[in-house]
Amino acid sequence: MRIVKYIFLLILLALIAITVYIGTQDGHFDIKRSKVINIPQPVLYHYINDYKNWEDWGPWADEDKSLQYKYGEKTHGLGASYSWIGKEGEGKMKTVKTIETDSIYQKIYFEDSEPNDVIWGFKKSGNATEVSWRMKGQMTFMMKFFSFFKGGMENMVAPMFEKGLNNIDNLLVKELKTYTVKVNGLTRKSGVYYIKQTVTCKIPSLPKNMGIMFRTITKFAKDNNITVNGAPFSIYDKYDTANGIVTFSACLPIAEEIFTSEGSDIEGGRFYSYLALKTTLTGDYSHSKEAWDQAYAEIAKRKWMENPTGKYIEVYKVGVNQTRKASQWITEIYIPITEKAKPIEVPLALKDSTEVQ
Repeated sequence: MRIVKYIFLLILLALIAITVYIGTQDGHFDIKRSKVINIPQPVLYHYINDYKNWEDWGPWADEDKSLQYKYGEKTHGLGASYSWIGKEGEGKMKTVKTIETDSIYQKIYFEDSEPNDVIWGFKKSGNATEVSWRMKGQMTFMMKFFSFFKGGMENMVAPMFEKGLNNIDNLLVKELKTYTVKVNGLTRKSGVYYIKQTVTCKIPSLPKNMGIMFRTITKFAKDNNITVNGAPFSIYDKYDTANGIVTFSACLPIAEEIFTSEGSDIEGGRFYSYLALKTTLTGDYSHSKEAWDQAYAEIAKRKWMENPTGKYIEVYKVGVNQTRKASQWITEIYIPITEKAKPIEVPLALKDSTEVQ
C-alpha cells in the first residue's frame, strides 16, 4: 500500500509540475500559411468572404462529422458571422473589416475565451492569386494544455490551414473550369414588368456593384410587399470597352407595374416582347465574356442586324442562392435582333392584270 501511495504522489507531483509549466509558458501565437491558387483574385476573395462556402472546404469537417452550423443575418462582408457546435465544443466568427479583393479581417471565439484574430490576404500572382491564412492571439490555459500534448499550437493549427487551402484549390479550380456555352438560336424574349437600380461604373467594378444592387432591390421588394415574378436579370445600356465604362441596371421581374416616388434610385420599368439571339452559359459567371463572344460570332456568321430598340439582357436562372457549386450556375444572354421585313403580298387579281394602252 505504501508503494501505491508513493506512485500516486509521484503522479500527482508530475501533474502539478506539468500544470505549472504549461501555465507559465508564453501563450502568444502567430500562425500563417500561404498558397498560390490558379483563380483570379476577385473570384477567390469573394468565395472565401462568404461563410456559407466554408462548409464546402473547411478542414475540420473530416475531423468532426457532428459539426452543426448557424449563420447570422449576413454571411459575407463587414458584419457577417456564423457559429458552430461539435464534439470539441463551440465557437463563432465575425468579419470586422474588409478591403475589397485585398484582405479580410475576422475575430474567432472559442467557447467563452477572448477573441483571436484571423487575417486573409490576397495578392495577384500572374494569372493566379497568392492567398494567405493567418491566425494570431493569446491562448487560454486549456488551449495551452491541449497544444502541449500535440506538440504546440503550430502543430495543431498549421496542418488544418494547409488542408483548408488545398481544399479551396481543388474545389474552386475544378468548379471554375467546368462550364459550357450553348448558342440556342433565335427566340422571342417575352416582355415583363420590373423594378431596377441603375449605375455607371468601371467595368472591373461591375461584379461588386451588381451584388450590392441586387441585395438592395431584393430588400426593396420585400419591404414593399412586391411580388417577384421570375429570375433576376441585368439590362446593359452601354458597354464601352475603349473607356472601360459600363452602364447597367440590376432588375427583378414583378407581377404588376409599379411607380416609385420621385427621386428614388429604384424605378419601375417594362419592356415588350422582341426577337433575340439566346445563348446559355452553364458554369461560373467569369466565363460570360466567352459566351457573349460566341453569341456575336453567330450574329456575324448569320449576317443578322442588332436591334437598337431591344434590350441586351443577362438572366440569372440559377445562381449562388440556389447552389454554391459554380459549375451548376445558369446565365441566359439575350441580344436583340432586327426582324426581317415581311414581303408585301400582291393580290392575285393585280398580278394577272395587264395595263391597256
